Amino acid sequence: RRATMHPGAGENLRRARGAPVRGRGHMGGAGKYIEMDRLDKVVNMEEGSRSVHKGRAEMLGGALDTAQADKAHARLKRMAAFESHDYDPADNDLEEDARRARKHADYKAEEQWKWAMSVLIGVVMGFLAFTVDGLIKKFNGWKYAATTNAISPGGSGFGAWIVFVIISCLLAAVAGGLVSYVEPLAAGSGIPEMKTYLNGVHLRGLLRFKTLAAKLGGIAFTIGSGLIAGKEGPFVHGGGLVGGGLSAFGSHSLGFRTKKPSHFRNDADKRDFVAIGTAVGVAVAFGAPIGGMLFTVEEGASFHTTGMLWRGFLATCSGVLTTHWLHQLDFDALDFAGAKFGVHRDFGLFTDDEANYSRVFWWYFWEVPIFAAIGCMGGLLGALFVNVNVRITMWRQRFIPVSDKYRRHAEVLFVCFVTATIVFIMMAGSPCQPIPSAYAQSAASADGDGNGVSDELPGGVAAFEYGVETRRQIRDQYFRGLFCDEGEYSSYGQLFFAPLADSLKLLIHLGEVYEQNGSNETRQHLFTMDALITYFLFMYALMTWTYGIGAPTGLFVPSLAVGAAGGQIVGRVVRAMVMSTGSDIVVDLHAYAVMGAASMLGGTTRMTISITVLVMETTGSMQLIIPLMITIFFAKNIGDRYSMGIYDTHIKIRGAPFLNEPEYAGVAADKLKVAEVMADSLVTLKPVMRVRDLVNALTSTSHGAFPVTVTDVGDGHESGQPIELHGSITRNLLLKMLTHRVAMFDPEEPREVIYENAEDRDALLEKLKQIPFKSPGVDQIASTLTTREMELSIDLTNFMQRHPFIVHADARLSRAYRLFRTMGLRHMYITPSKPQIIGVVTRKDLVEESSALTLGEKAADLSYEELTESERGASHDLPFLPYYTGNVDASDGGAFSEQASERVSHRNVSGTEAFSKLPTSPSQVRDY
Repeated sequence: RRATMHPGAGENLRRARGAPVRGRGHMGGAGKYIEMDRLDKVVNMEEGSRSVHKGRAEMLGGALDTAQADKAHARLKRMAAFESHDYDPADNDLEEDARRARKHADYKAEEQWKWAMSVLIGVVMGFLAFTVDGLIKKFNGWKYAATTNAISPGGSGFGAWIVFVIISCLLAAVAGGLVSYVEPLAAGSGIPEMKTYLNGVHLRGLLRFKTLAAKLGGIAFTIGSGLIAGKEGPFVHGGGLVGGGLSAFGSHSLGFRTKKPSHFRNDADKRDFVAIGTAVGVAVAFGAPIGGMLFTVEEGASFHTTGMLWRGFLATCSGVLTTHWLHQLDFDALDFAGAKFGVHRDFGLFTDDEANYSRVFWWYFWEVPIFAAIGCMGGLLGALFVNVNVRITMWRQRFIPVSDKYRRHAEVLFVCFVTATIVFIMMAGSPCQPIPSAYAQSAASADGDGNGVSDELPGGVAAFEYGVETRRQIRDQYFRGLFCDEGEYSSYGQLFFAPLADSLKLLIHLGEVYEQNGSNETRQHLFTMDALITYFLFMYALMTWTYGIGAPTGLFVPSLAVGAAGGQIVGRVVRAMVMSTGSDIVVDLHAYAVMGAASMLGGTTRMTISITVLVMETTGSMQLIIPLMITIFFAKNIGDRYSMGIYDTHIKIRGAPFLNEPEYAGVAADKLKVAEVMADSLVTLKPVMRVRDLVNALTSTSHGAFPVTVTDVGDGHESGQPIELHGSITRNLLLKMLTHRVAMFDPEEPREVIYENAEDRDALLEKLKQIPFKSPGVDQIASTLTTREMELSIDLTNFMQRHPFIVHADARLSRAYRLFRTMGLRHMYITPSKPQIIGVVTRKDLVEESSALTLGEKAADLSYEELTESERGASHDLPFLPYYTGNVDASDGGAFSEQASERVSHRNVSGTEAFSKLPTSPSQVRDY
């Protein structure tokens, strides 16, 4: 087939041969492909690949083939709709003046507020978690009690089915309605959205107050309805909402903000508190403070510091402590002082001392390959889940788009109807099994009502879970007869006719107390194999179908429950094989359930460290740490061969411009130079310009930032030619300036100062912040500007970013990627290949001692004795200990030597002339 040479193919050829090429246009490399026709793009790629010399073919190792071109083109088009956050601290004259005026006490107060805010986030999320848990318990109690009362042994069960389905669909209708009619972003788990936000991508409405109400309120109705979903993902989103909302000291939705305190109203600080909130969300959902913090570090936050880790540690501790306190008060407030804390697991049936987990969980060295195989199966099942769910999502987007709220709501009801019907049919048609002898009625003793029930278990243990559950209560709760005769229980109903989280607890822990207090340790509780296989298949299918519907849905508990059933199946097979050899080795089925749960969750999400800790904290399986690590390692590695994790996959589906860590940037970044992808048709602003021209620039483009220069880049300026960069200014700041008429003046009249004192300066800074109040759109602002105001001039000099990040044009793209991703930038400017330099800075110039000494020289006209203790720099009176002989010059002597003491003297600097002209204004500071 003969293809016509596309005009752009020659440029591709020159690029492949190493010849210099021009940049792309105002949208950069992505802009070229967004604006290019699909057919032209494909022909361009084919012609370029055929034209490249065979000897240089290795240069195209990271290029897309034509089969992938359509998908990449579509993703780039979707990315054009997203805006980015800018985590680069403001560095304009106004901010610089404010920072120079800050005292040591101001920095200390801000640090104290960071710790206090972390505690507050934990406490608030603890209260919210307690409230949601209470609602879930009420809804489940109502539904299962009403259905059980409608069941008549030996009857058809039609009336009970009607009751069960109606209650389930009513609850699902509320959950779906909160998403369809209140806030669409409340759908799903929220983890992909929070991960995208923490990566630096702005999602409008993600952190609104109504999103919080719809998310946490909706998840209670979702779980109550019986949809195959968990609360952990929505709690991550809810925690991020709480963290971002509280740290803003105000709310755009509620229309208020505090005057004092006013810290943290910038993108970087808000990002950190949102990340802390997500950690607290996981912690209070699982009762796992360490696992919650590790989740945010591993999966959630793209930017994390030691300080954020410490504050997150405190926040998760505060959140879990609050939930424990509230649950105990709700259970028995009068016995609060004598209540035991720390002995209850989120996924446990019994307390730690009753179950005696040191005897419940064990493993053998020969089982390590089996655990690895379970991990491989979890990875394969996780990859299958991801790929099938992608197909379902594609079908859902075609026939049930997000924009069609009625269809979306109807889908939730339909999924709930099918789920409830399947669950009820499995329960109603279940085979009946005799109740295990440990919990069966005995004629040996009778209670006060003459029921003939022995509450004593072998070993003298009679009470469980807060000391109130007896043998009879365990039998009635976990071995329900339902449609079975007296003395029998429904083997399918035991797993199906129960909330999903309760089924998970049964799969992992049921039978622990009897096994450890009975006369025969080998008599573990055995779920029937047909019940386990049926439960595994149906829950796996329903989990795959449910994830992505228009209701709040989490994935953690469904994955754990499905995996626990799979682990039980594998454990039963291993147990049968061991018994067939005549060996008396006891295979621990509880350990296999834990391995299966961890492998399935690892296979779907591809998390490792956080899952290991979460599973240990929630199940009490500390003895299984090594098998857990092995299982999850294999689950992730096998799963990664066939798909990405479910959260990363949905980020790709949504088209967000997510930046992975630099080592995962792709090989193409090493084969391209920055100049080959940069935008060279720049839209620039002048330091002083007419308001009308500024409004026109904002209206005619959608750029989020503009370079500021005095160079005229009109029709006579060729794209790619260097311009003198004076600074950079963001669209949001420009809109704020226009909204509040800041720095506008009449060129024909004397100019007024933008502020006269520190209070005016601080008030102006607060007025220009985007948090909590966002600026309106340019069209709305332009409609409020009068004709006279449009003819005024506006001075951007004191408000533009003076020192934006730059990179050389001939640098590798991977270098720019690393700088961009590490610093959390929104944009970056490209300089010529040979810029001018005036000096160099090394590591030793940046340490605290060097900066403190330099600052002392600048403040040398102030006597040292005049500084208060709080205003002095940090003490550095520490001894010097060399790493090895000759590490430093022996003549230097060290910090406590006589030579050092002789060099230290208090100087009278009142007559010093070197610093007699200290800067007093922003312009002088810049020149200085």
